[in-house]
Amino acid sequence: MKLNIYGKNEDGKKIIVKTYTAETYDLMFGTCEDVAHAVNLDALKTGSDVEIIKMVGNLVLQSMDTVKDLLKDIFEDITDEELKNTKVTEIAIVLVDVVKFTIMQLNFGNNAKN
Repeated sequence: MKLNIYGKNEDGKKIIVKTYTAETYDLMFGTCEDVAHAVNLDALKTGSDVEIIKMVGNLVLQSMDTVKDLLKDIFEDITDEELKNTKVTEIAIVLVDVVKFTIMQLNFGNNAKN
């Protein structure tokens, strides 16, 4: 996963000034639970990317603090100020990955034998 931080050059043109990357992310159960509640996984019908993107949009609108905390957990050392200078589309890509992982983890738990 990656997240670009944008600034402006001398001409006022938007440029990437920093990029945060995370190869892997160990999603904590509490975060998984927060994401599951925020995106209303019960409403998930097909699991398509379009459906998940809509859920991510709702997550951002309804749980901004959860989203910020999640991004700060994934990308160590990222600041609130830097988050203000990221593109929403790039944040959405990261969140879609997290939601997909959350669904996979929760389904794995539901399918596991006792």
